[in-house]
Amino acid sequence: MSGEPDVIHPLRDEAFQLAEDLAAHILESSNAYHALSGQDDFPGRDRMRFVILLVQFEEVGKLMALVRECEKAAKADYINVRIEDFHDPCLNGRRAVAQILEELRTVEQASMALGRKDAKVSEEPAFVREDFCLLKDRLLYLDADSKKRDASFIPTGEQMDRYAEIIERNALAASEYIHDLGKSLGLWLQLGRKARRVEGGPHSGRYL
Repeated sequence: MSGEPDVIHPLRDEAFQLAEDLAAHILESSNAYHALSGQDDFPGRDRMRFVILLVQFEEVGKLMALVRECEKAAKADYINVRIEDFHDPCLNGRRAVAQILEELRTVEQASMALGRKDAKVSEEPAFVREDFCLLKDRLLYLDADSKKRDASFIPTGEQMDRYAEIIERNALAASEYIHDLGKSLGLWLQLGRKARRVEGGPHSGRYL
C-alpha cells in the first residue's frame, strides 16, 4: 500500500507554482502525443497514444482540483491550500474524463442547435466502462498470450485527437487563470511553455 496521504496542505504560493508546473507537464505530454500522431500509422501507435492520454486524464483531474482549491485559498486569504484525493490518480482520471466528455457534448449539442447536419452527440466511450486504474498496465504490459488480449476499448484516432485537444485547452486555460490570480497576490508565475504552430496537419502544434 502507498504511504502517501490522500490530502495535502502545501503553502499557497507553492500550490500556485505546482499548478503551473503541472500544466506545463501536461503540455509536454501533448508534445509526445503529437509526435506519435504525426507519424505514418504503425503497429502499436494508437496503443501508445492512448497511454499518453490516460496519463493526461489523471493529471488534468489533479490540476482541476488544484486550481479550484487555490482559488478558494486566495479568496479566503488562507496560507495553505487543502487538496483532497491529490494522490489518487484513478479518481482524478475518472473525474477528468467525465468533465472532458461533458465539454465535448456541450459543443456537439450547440453545433446541432445551429443546424449542422453532420453534428451528433458522442456516445460514451468503451474505456469508461473499464477499470481506469488498470488501463495503462493492460496497454503497457500486454498479456503474453495474444489471444487473451483485448484492446477494443481504445478509442478511434479521431476521438483521441478530440480528447487531446480539450486536454490541452484545459491545461492552457488553467495556467492562464493561475497566472492572473497569482498576480493579484503578488506572485509572478510563468507557464514556461509556448504554443508554436507550423504549417501542416492537425499535429503540427508544439509547446516549447
